[in-house]
Amino acid sequence: MKILTIIENTISAILFMAGIGISLYSVFMRYVVGHSQSWATEIFTMLLVWAIFIGFSTALREDKHISIDILYDRVGATMKKICELATLIFGIAFSMFFIWAGYEVVVAAYEQGSRTIDVGFPIWISYLIMPIAGILLLIRFIEKAYKFFRYGPIKKGADTEWQQ
Repeated sequence: MKILTIIENTISAILFMAGIGISLYSVFMRYVVGHSQSWATEIFTMLLVWAIFIGFSTALREDKHISIDILYDRVGATMKKICELATLIFGIAFSMFFIWAGYEVVVAAYEQGSRTIDVGFPIWISYLIMPIAGILLLIRFIEKAYKFFRYGPIKKGADTEWQQ
């Protein structure tokens, strides 16, 4: 899992920085040089979307997703376990749906031969992040489920380490 973490962080950072670099280049070319770069918007959007979708897995790994704890904090330990188990089940089911739906979109775009307007880049490659992000989410939900069954519920609050 440490290798996956390094890969996620590295790829997400590279994609994000490349997207920001292209955006800055586009702004410079448009407002300083006076020549708009229409291709830059397509590439910037794709890179940022890929970085964000990989970030879903990173956020799950680090427990950074938005959560509403108003009820969770007021229930007993048994109900907390039930809530966490339900979250894991729904998360795994959502991840599998995301993989399946993403695969369907990629296949449809590939079969249609769709390309972007300015660059002519195959759209299916842009959509490929959907099943990839689903797989990453599924791996992280399975990791959380393993830790849940092995170590018990997680501690809530500033410390998100698993109980031993």
